[in-house]
Amino acid sequence: MKIIIIILLFFSLNLSAQLRGLSTHKFPESAKVILTYTGAVALNAIGDGLNDNGVKGWGHVANALSIGTLLMSFTWIDYDRTKWWVYPLTYVSVRFAGFDYIYNTTRGLPLNYIGGTSFYDQFMQKLNPPETYLMRGCALVVSISIPIKFLK
Repeated sequence: MKIIIIILLFFSLNLSAQLRGLSTHKFPESAKVILTYTGAVALNAIGDGLNDNGVKGWGHVANALSIGTLLMSFTWIDYDRTKWWVYPLTYVSVRFAGFDYIYNTTRGLPLNYIGGTSFYDQFMQKLNPPETYLMRGCALVVSISIPIKFLK
């Protein structure tokens, strides 16, 4: 087994070195931020949904992967400290736009279901569903347009 791991490690390092030499096009920072934050939010929503459905093992794995994605983002995203506000705004916008829908899908609930226990749920219940769709749609536009505009 050790020899297989060593061989796979050797080939992956060799392949990454070859591909790095071929790459002349840099992946845009805005796309890295949007995809990373969307993945982290989706994993967190899936993890919470699985935990609430009683599938605690996989729920904890998904939540850990969500945190790991955010922590490891420092290795592939070139954070610009002068535009620090873009990152939390993007994350919060992505979370507001998509977390509940992914969570509800994981739990098997109706897509527009809003709980009643947390302060956030109570606030969202005061709005009727068309307004929440509009607000979430605006958050989705912000989560995509702000990084594209300010991160090159």
